Amino acid sequence: MTSGATISSSVLSGFDDRLAARGLDPYALACGCEIPARAWRDDGVELSLAAFVRLLQRGASASGDQAFGWEAGRDFDLAALGALGEAVLAAPDLGSALSTFAGYLRLVQSTSELRFEVEGHEARLSYRILDPDIWPRQQDAEFSLSIFVGLIRACLGPGWRPREIGFEHAASRPEQAWQRDVGPRCRFDQADNAVLLPLAGLDQPMPARDDRAWSQRSRALRLAMRHRNRARALADRVASAVLASLGEAPVDQEGIAGGLGLSRRSLHRRLEAEGTGFNRILQDCRQRLAQHRLVHGDQPLSQIALELGYSDQSAFARAFKRQVGLTPGEYRQRHRKAGA
Repeated sequence: MTSGATISSSVLSGFDDRLAARGLDPYALACGCEIPARAWRDDGVELSLAAFVRLLQRGASASGDQAFGWEAGRDFDLAALGALGEAVLAAPDLGSALSTFAGYLRLVQSTSELRFEVEGHEARLSYRILDPDIWPRQQDAEFSLSIFVGLIRACLGPGWRPREIGFEHAASRPEQAWQRDVGPRCRFDQADNAVLLPLAGLDQPMPARDDRAWSQRSRALRLAMRHRNRARALADRVASAVLASLGEAPVDQEGIAGGLGLSRRSLHRRLEAEGTGFNRILQDCRQRLAQHRLVHGDQPLSQIALELGYSDQSAFARAFKRQVGLTPGEYRQRHRKAGA
């Protein structure tokens, strides 16, 4: 799935100047990440998402600046995202802007999930790269959440602070730096990357509100999403849906089929025509997530088993050994030693 995870080259807007200002050669750095030179000139190139994440990580490492991703997101011009950015900026209010961003992010960044959810007196904007093989991704997470915080501040004012902000990675900057950037309630080692905000500001008009442009851009985005889904292999769409659900909700074939607008029978028939099946995709996703969590997390095996939908730890261990040849404990010990 890693090879199919892509991002539009439009996200490179401004990165060359940012890297050059730190005394780095942006084109050499990008080449080392397998980003083609033409991607800097053409915003319609589909890049490997893994390559873009590597560019952010290496930019931070080479510059010695762990705030690299956050600062790049703060300065990012949403208009560079084309119709998506234009629709977000032209939205009638902040709630519509965030909903539009969440609804169509996959047009510029595949195998990623952006959710905008309202519950009680609070709204939550959460972001995840669904492909567990793309890691580490600290700088990408900070880049993305910085863009979202910047969008909210453009509407609610530069002094706005999130009610809470969380990241799936560990902290790499002093607490005082985060307090300065986002306020005191900053959490790390979370299940996803998220910004929490009160409902009160969601009906605030966007500064560049343009109802006609928003309607036109939204219509174009709906058509583009429909075309993208038709062109994408169903097995990839199923895998993305499974990865988004594991650890969040029970995963079953009927529920995944319904979420994709298909009956269970149609899903079975079409996957069979692609040479695969739902159970095979489910097991592959479980295995890849398990491998990631065993190496990069400290969760007990029983918790991993539960989150991946196994009946108990023994069932998880049997399935994992059958696929990988090692028990989960043996895999964790061997691969952590190899990475030490």
